[in-house]
Amino acid sequence: MMHDMILTATNTAATVLGTGAIFGRLYAIAYQPNTIATGATITITCNGPNGSSKPLLTKANAGTANVWFYPRDIVHGVEDGAVLLGTSGGDRVCPIVAGVPQLVVASGGTTFSGSVILYYED
Repeated sequence: MMHDMILTATNTAATVLGTGAIFGRLYAIAYQPNTIATGATITITCNGPNGSSKPLLTKANAGTANVWFYPRDIVHGVEDGAVLLGTSGGDRVCPIVAGVPQLVVASGGTTFSGSVILYYED
């Protein structure tokens, strides 16, 4: 079943944590910058157990238009753990999210408000 979680950053909170932990596969991220400046960098991670942090998306110069992203992880071979490098996209999978999502907005301006919506399946 598809779920969503909205993370909204404002000038008073450029780092925002999700409302709780999620566990599932990340399918897509909708970026809705509202008044975030053009040169902003958005970084989305998932804070997991024991202080671990999994990167989900980093977008420099994110722009001011609403846009969708479909982050994917590159899989590894079971025989030696090497990264597979297929060119057809068959070696990419939806990232696993296991923890509390976090949004960081850098260089977003002095007064701003914008959101990302994480779409994930459990």
